[in-house]
Amino acid sequence: MIDYHMHLENGPYTLEWLQQFWQKAQERGITEIGISEHCHKFKEFYPVFAPIIQAEHSYEYMRSWIAKDFQQSLDAYIELLLQARQQGIPVKIGLELDYIPHSHDYVRSLIQKYPFDYIIGSVHIIENWGFDYAVDVWENVDVEQAYIDYFNTLLTAVNELECDIIGHFDVIKVFGHRSQNDLTLVVDQILQLMAKKQMCLELNSAGWRKPVGEAYPAEWILQRAAEYQVPITFASDAHYPEHVGYHWERLVSLAKRCGYREYSIFSQRQRFVERIPK
Repeated sequence: MIDYHMHLENGPYTLEWLQQFWQKAQERGITEIGISEHCHKFKEFYPVFAPIIQAEHSYEYMRSWIAKDFQQSLDAYIELLLQARQQGIPVKIGLELDYIPHSHDYVRSLIQKYPFDYIIGSVHIIENWGFDYAVDVWENVDVEQAYIDYFNTLLTAVNELECDIIGHFDVIKVFGHRSQNDLTLVVDQILQLMAKKQMCLELNSAGWRKPVGEAYPAEWILQRAAEYQVPITFASDAHYPEHVGYHWERLVSLAKRCGYREYSIFSQRQRFVERIPK
């Protein structure tokens, strides 16, 4: 089994810190891990986020929070993961790529320079509003409109991003805010496009650690994904070693209950299929 969504950002970017993630993975029966650091941790991505930081109508917490990032270099990050491989750790080189409008050409040329095994595409920001950074950013927000804007943004992201996996598909629910509208039409549009492009849907257990108290995506979405034959991967979105493989048996059971018998792995941006263990 795999865990393809982990972040080193809450510790030093060192082999010793990475080894703690691998140790926990082994304890939980995971045989391959993937580190997929947030792109805004790297100085090379500053031009992508600069319009958000500099925009007059941008949220103050967004400007102050993001401005603290961009301290790491992609070269050092890649070197660390290659060093881990030399030490015998079966680690894939990933990146979590935020969808930011009008950055496609720059991002594509940047990513092509590095030996990534896979890219996770995700939406954390809607028109300069970082909806999942803190619960208080939801004050005075129209929840129904937020859902509409999120899924429309996600549809655009799936259409424009050159990524392999879509991360935490319905993360808009992270703090427990729920839409009462029927989202089937837009969800189906996204899933159909993912199936056409052979993008994987990430089964992410992090939602069980959040106020929403359920995995990403919701079971009804995963059932529809199975109907459209959208491939899947498994992820904990671990930011600390203890989160690696979080609720793995529960996550695998969810996949099987929705009809999945296979999951995807990646190497050098190529997708391969493995059977889900019985």
